[in-house]
Amino acid sequence: MIGQEIVYKALADLNIKFEYYESPRDFSSEDDGAFWKRIGACRCKNLFMRNHKGNQHYLLISDYYRDINIHAIEHKLKQGKLSFASQERIDKWIKGTIGAISVFSLLNDTENHTIAFIDKSLLNKGHLTFLPNQLNALISISTEDFVRILDYSGNRYEFVDLEVADEIEA
Repeated sequence: MIGQEIVYKALADLNIKFEYYESPRDFSSEDDGAFWKRIGACRCKNLFMRNHKGNQHYLLISDYYRDINIHAIEHKLKQGKLSFASQERIDKWIKGTIGAISVFSLLNDTENHTIAFIDKSLLNKGHLTFLPNQLNALISISTEDFVRILDYSGNRYEFVDLEVADEIEA
C-alpha cells in the first residue's frame, strides 16, 4: 500500500478499520464529485502553518469545502502572521510532502511540537479521508477513529470553528 509505514502501524496498533483507495492522480487535486460521493466520506483539507517567528507550527484540519479564516486565527493566537510552512520545516517536524500533509503527519512529530486545530464541523461527519503522508493514496476512517489517532499522536489539539476562529485559545 502507498503511504508511510508509521501510518499503517498506528492503524494496526489501534485496531482501526479503514478503507484504502489509490489513484494515478493526486487526490489533493481530485475534483471528481462522483468519486467522493461513492466513498461516502468527508474530504478533508490539511494546512501546515507556522507563526511569524517560525518557532511554533500548526496543523489546521477542516472539511475541504469549508473556508478557514486565517486572519481570525492569527488574531486569536497573537503569534503574528501565519504562513504556510516550507518543505524544510515539514521535513523537520512532520516528515511529509507538501500536498500530502494530514492528521497522520502528527505521528512523525516525535517532540509533539505541532498544535492541531480541527474544525468542529468534522465531528458531525461519519467518515473522514486523509492521505497516508504520501500522494496517490487515500485512507477513510471513522470520525471516532480520527480522534483516536489525534490522541495516539500525543500532540495538543482543539476542536474549534475554523471558519470563525473565535474559540481558539492563545
